[in-house]
Amino acid sequence: MRVGRGRSLNLDVIFWAVLAGLAFVGELLSVSFFLLFFSLGAAVALALAFAGLGPVAQAIGFIAASILSMVVLRPALLNRLSLRGGEAYAGHRGITGESAVVTEPIDAGGKGTVRVGSGEFWTARAMYSGDEIEEGVRVRVLDTDGLTALVEPVETQGGEL
Repeated sequence: MRVGRGRSLNLDVIFWAVLAGLAFVGELLSVSFFLLFFSLGAAVALALAFAGLGPVAQAIGFIAASILSMVVLRPALLNRLSLRGGEAYAGHRGITGESAVVTEPIDAGGKGTVRVGSGEFWTARAMYSGDEIEEGVRVRVLDTDGLTALVEPVETQGGEL
């Protein structure tokens, strides 16, 4: 009996190790963040096989770990990676009240560009449609209209307003 169980244990270990490796290599080739979690599930089943648990417990561990990691870890991982690609978006109300510098002149009734903070560029419009704001003028963001900042100057080229 013991020889048969030892042989089954070895086959279980080999099966889960190969499955974990194949899923991991498949993930590296596809970068879909889908197969990674099957690799993690196979690693859990491999640990259960080493612990001497039977094939049913291993299969349950594989399924549970795969689904749980996919539901919990995948969204967090995708969110983390999407924020690393560029600067974090300040959000709709995140720049209201912030100071900015005009980088592209804002024509009366038209649009220009401002740099908010350390380098986030926004399309901007003067809060009061008759205002024309030149490049280099410091402005304050009063509100946002979608992805357009509504600004007013806080200084002129000659000094404070």
